Amino acid sequence: MECKFKNIKPIAFSFGVSIVIAFIFLMATFYILAYSEPNAISDALSTTGSYFGAVATLGAAVIAAYLFNDWRVEKNYDLENQYLSNIVIGLRDIHAELLEMQYCSKKIKETNDKLISYSYYINRPRLDIQSAINKLKADVEIYSMLMDDDKLFILLDDLLKDCKIFDNNYNQLIHKYYSDYLGELYKYFNEKEKNIPDIKDKSSFERPYVENEKRILAVQIKDIQVFFYLKAIDKIAKKTIESHEDLKIFCIKKLRPQE
Repeated sequence: MECKFKNIKPIAFSFGVSIVIAFIFLMATFYILAYSEPNAISDALSTTGSYFGAVATLGAAVIAAYLFNDWRVEKNYDLENQYLSNIVIGLRDIHAELLEMQYCSKKIKETNDKLISYSYYINRPRLDIQSAINKLKADVEIYSMLMDDDKLFILLDDLLKDCKIFDNNYNQLIHKYYSDYLGELYKYFNEKEKNIPDIKDKSSFERPYVENEKRILAVQIKDIQVFFYLKAIDKIAKKTIESHEDLKIFCIKKLRPQE
């Protein structure tokens, strides 16, 4: 409500000035007519009442028009906030998935230094990032039309492109190279089960290599290291998360309170 009254103040001031000027003009007219004609006072009062009635009606119409325009501005602001909020909320799950992918990638990269055995990396439930981003497109489209601004579309498109690259490389790392690594590791465990206190623990631990483990896994370890070198997954992960942050920050800045 404060916003509305702020907008009305200059209008009310102008309207008041107009009334004062009109009053002075009419009083001067009333004074002149009072000394020139017998019925001048009655005519002047009638004219004054009609004039002020017309001015008051006009003023009320002007203020009503400004209030309606103010309502439209406030409504557009509410709609803008609604769609931006939906986008920020939708980005949370995407961000969580990207961070999980980045963490798993970094751990797998350590296979050169220690044995990493987590079947969770392969079997964990994953967010379909592309579908999640596609769900944001409707809100982005409405916001862009509402604000006549394509910046949000550009940021969303950049995020989608980076996510596709990261997701494709991550899937290849997990389901090809790390899967091969675990397959060879579990084969070794099955053959050397007596070396492990509890075979159930083989799917969820990391530790330094012992005995012949690193030699037996040498091919798989090398394939993982070469893949990281050629694909630069660390850089891809960082760039994708930065694209996500650019989009999120853009939305949050636009969500600042209305003045």
